[in-house]
Amino acid sequence: MARWIISGLVLLNLLLGAAVYSRLGGEKAAQAQIGAGRGNYATVSGYSGGQAVVYILELNSGNLIAVKTDPVNRTVNLAATRKVGEDLARLR
Repeated sequence: MARWIISGLVLLNLLLGAAVYSRLGGEKAAQAQIGAGRGNYATVSGYSGGQAVVYILELNSGNLIAVKTDPVNRTVNLAATRKVGEDLARLR
């Protein structure tokens, strides 16, 4: 009887150890934009229509995006995009 209990506990410990290893040790680090150069960004935050908005301008390409944050649902939604670089090129 004691042998079955010890065998069961050893098996349970092996399963738990494998689960912990797969959860902690098996994950890989996130690799965003592999091979891309580092971006140069300018950000401004504010409010529009009662919602928090973050404007992000990528200075090298001139791309501007606006994202709205929703703290209740914990989401970030794309509000608008604009190619400011093309707008500036038309003004020249």
